[in-house]
Amino acid sequence: MAHNFEEVKYARNQIKKAGKTFVSRNSSAKEKEEALVLINNWRAAHSFPMQVIYMHVKRIAGSQAVVAQRLKRLYSITQKLYRFPNMSLTAMQDIGGCRVIVDSISDVYSLVTSLKKSSMRHKLKEEYDYIRNPKEDGYRSYHIVYSYYSDRNPKYNGLFIEIQIRTHIQHLWATAVETMDTFTGDPLKIGQGDPENRQFFVLISKLLEIYETSNQDIAAVKKSQTLQAFIEYENKHRVLRKLKSINVAVGFVQSVDSRDQGYYVLKLDRKRNQLYINQYAKNQLEQATSFYDLAEKNREKDADIVLVSTASFNMLKKAYPNYFTDINEFIKLVDTFIE
Repeated sequence: MAHNFEEVKYARNQIKKAGKTFVSRNSSAKEKEEALVLINNWRAAHSFPMQVIYMHVKRIAGSQAVVAQRLKRLYSITQKLYRFPNMSLTAMQDIGGCRVIVDSISDVYSLVTSLKKSSMRHKLKEEYDYIRNPKEDGYRSYHIVYSYYSDRNPKYNGLFIEIQIRTHIQHLWATAVETMDTFTGDPLKIGQGDPENRQFFVLISKLLEIYETSNQDIAAVKKSQTLQAFIEYENKHRVLRKLKSINVAVGFVQSVDSRDQGYYVLKLDRKRNQLYINQYAKNQLEQATSFYDLAEKNREKDADIVLVSTASFNMLKKAYPNYFTDINEFIKLVDTFIE
């Protein structure tokens, strides 16, 4: 089953060292290049356990949920290592990730319960409830981290795969943050960046929470003091206006065959506002990974690159709308609150 997938080729202490070398200011270009080979192998090795857990999650989540998987971008991995100097590459829990989008908060919790009760032999490592306890920046979602375990493929044992479960509304918010992040280069997603933009999303998150917990009652939002605070804030800082100007149609550069499951390497060129898509069949993971590694290595400053796999192109668009700058629904909803 795992013969098409990359395996871990190096000892854990070598991988840890490679992570440290790659982000160290004292490393030479040659040392960084050598370290990158190990980092790329470590990242690619997560594809198999990620696929196994993705299939399991997909089965349990049912056809109503949107389920996708993705390997963490090299840029995101290195930024995390810069931000947390004490973190080792082997301890990073979200290199391989599955994202599940469901309709309601109760759906999130029932899926969490179903996953925990299911016949999964992988070990539950951590869980984080950012719905009951949102992050400071307003992020809301439920995360579960599994440590892969299998008798048949023990070489992948101990690799972490993170499952993010969120509602459609929570997903709209996260997508808008990522879109702002992507187009302005403002690192909001990691809790940094322009304080004006950050505060805007904190307020919106609170409004969306009121909207969700009141069964999508617009009147409850309109009555809230948070809305008054948001309107005053927006009148002063015009962040929504900025977001609307970002919400531009992205030209499809390549026509996409949407019928088959497979792998997509997405490259969003922020400067030209173009989305490039390279598609690979189900059995072409190796080619997709090589192309992705090369694209990451040669990445221009104004480009975002990600390798994803979903059941169809349509599903891809639902799971990763920030690569299609589709934040229309988010903007419409916020407009409804302030009308």
